[in-house]
Amino acid sequence: MYKHVLVTGGAGFIGSHLSESLLEQGRHVNVLIRKREYSSIEKDTLMDIKAKGGNILYGDLRNIRSLHASVKGMECIYHLGAVSRPMRILSKEYYENSALGTKNILIAARSAKIKRFIHVSTVSVLGISPDGHPLAEDDYQPTDLQYATSKLVGEKLALEYCHSFKIPVVVIRPCLSYGPRCLVRLVMFKFIRKRLFPLFNNGQAKMEFLYVDNVIQALLLAERNSHIDGEIFNITDGQSYRLIDVVRTIANALNVPSPNISLPTTFGVGMGYIAEIISSIFGMYPPFSHTAADWMSRDRNVYDCSKAKKLLGYTPSVTLKEGVRHSIEWYKKYSLL
Repeated sequence: MYKHVLVTGGAGFIGSHLSESLLEQGRHVNVLIRKREYSSIEKDTLMDIKAKGGNILYGDLRNIRSLHASVKGMECIYHLGAVSRPMRILSKEYYENSALGTKNILIAARSAKIKRFIHVSTVSVLGISPDGHPLAEDDYQPTDLQYATSKLVGEKLALEYCHSFKIPVVVIRPCLSYGPRCLVRLVMFKFIRKRLFPLFNNGQAKMEFLYVDNVIQALLLAERNSHIDGEIFNITDGQSYRLIDVVRTIANALNVPSPNISLPTTFGVGMGYIAEIISSIFGMYPPFSHTAADWMSRDRNVYDCSKAKKLLGYTPSVTLKEGVRHSIEWYKKYSLL
C-alpha cells in the first residue's frame, strides 16, 4: 500500500467510494475534480470526503498545467476521471476526456515518478458477446459506440506508457456497476417499483451487475499485487445473473411484486428506436434504446473475470441481495425512491 495517493474523478460514483476507502486506511489522498456546479448530493459527498481528511484539488485533465499540484508528492494514481458512461455529447468530448485527459495524467505521472498507476476503463471496450460466451480480456468484438472506442484509446495510451516509459500501469475494467450514489441506475429501481420494467424472453438473458464495494476490492488488489504491470483485468460480481433474478431481487427488497410484463423482442427494439428519436428531438441521451432490448433478450453483456480471480485474488464479497439492499437504503435516505 502506498501512503500518498491521487484519485482522479474522485467525486464520482466509484471514485468517491474509493477515496473514502483509502482515507479509512489512513492514507493521504488527493482528490482531483473539475471546478463546476455540483448537485446537493455531490456536495454532500465532497463534504464527507473532506471530513475524512481528503484533500480536494481542482483541475482539468484536458489541461496538463492544472495537474502538477495534484501529482506532487504522490506515489500511486487511481485514474477514474473521464466521461463515465455513454452520453449525448460530441465525439470529440469523449476523446478529449478519455484520450487526451489520460495522456496528460500519464505525462504528469511520469514526471512525478509514480510507483503505481491504476487505469480504470470499462468492459464496454470489448463490445458485446456474439454468441453468449463471456468475453475475456483480449476477446474484442466490433463496436461503433464512441464511448467504448474512446475508452479503448485511453487504455492503449496507458499501456503504451507502461511499455515505453516503464510506468507501472494496471488496467481495471468494471462491468455494469451499481450502489449508493449511482444515480444512473436509479431509473431501473424506479421502474421495478412501479412494476413497469419490461422483460424480453421472460428475463432469461444473462447480464453483469457489479456492486461498487466489489469494484473497490479489485482496485485495491491491483495496487497491492506485484508483477502485474501491463496487465488488464475484467471485473464482474464473480458471476453473471439472469435479468429476471436481478429484477426479482430488487422487487423483493422494495416489498413490491416483481414486474411480469413480458414483451416480444421485436416490440422492444421498436420501442427503443422510438425512444432514440424522441430523445434526439429533445437533445437527450435515450433512457432506453434498440440495443438495450437486444441485450435484455439475449446473453450479450457477459464478461469473464477468471483472470482477476486467479492473478489478483479477487473474491467479490458483497452479494446481489446485500448490494441491492444497501442501494435502496441510500436512495431512500435522499428521498429518491
